[in-house]
Amino acid sequence: MAAHRSAQPLYWVYLAWVINIPPVQCHREAVTDDRTAQFFSEGCRPNTLDFQWSLDEPDAFPWGPVASAINPVSLPMQHAWNAAFVAFVVSINALVRGELIASGVHPSTGVRCEIDPAEWTRAGLILDVRNGDLIEAGCVRWSAITLRAAEPVRTAAPERELGRIDWDDWWKHEEARKQQGLLPNKKAYLAEAEQLIKERYGVTVSPTELRRFRAALYRGDSQRPKRPKRKKPEHKV
Repeated sequence: MAAHRSAQPLYWVYLAWVINIPPVQCHREAVTDDRTAQFFSEGCRPNTLDFQWSLDEPDAFPWGPVASAINPVSLPMQHAWNAAFVAFVVSINALVRGELIASGVHPSTGVRCEIDPAEWTRAGLILDVRNGDLIEAGCVRWSAITLRAAEPVRTAAPERELGRIDWDDWWKHEEARKQQGLLPNKKAYLAEAEQLIKERYGVTVSPTELRRFRAALYRGDSQRPKRPKRKKPEHKV
């Protein structure tokens, strides 16, 4: 399901993430079981008008053997429910990992605040997806829950030391350009690379160094070229 940047009611997100998804809705026309239409449209549990999910043991299939014998359930309905179950578990895991941020109204204070991800790991919790209530031991722990996507963690780009060319960094830069098809033709490479290096590192570069890089890039080498070691002059005895 698509997560929203702005907070959305839990029920809206539940429908988008768990019910109105292709793996569930693709079975809709094939399902002829009684009292199942509201599952596909409103998301209540099949054969019931219940919107409450146990976070300890969300049923992969909500009817036991006896109930199934009394009210047989078609195979398409089982597939639809199981797809919804998987999507529901994924959404709860996103809350536990902090990828989704929930906020709710605390009943004792009436104040809305963010719900700590650890709250979703407590034992004995029931989630009423229709009303947006998180229930523990029959008491509402949080109400009117809304959800939003967590802000992505932004890491600062590493600072480059101006006045010195980091050849490892430059090789990675050029490898990336090559993979994206952004390298110029071989004849135009030297002039373009000189300008890019000046902008990136604040220095001019020796054409000899660039020719070595150009040869390696267009040859398809997997590692950056190293400057050849100078031979020590031999001293006559």
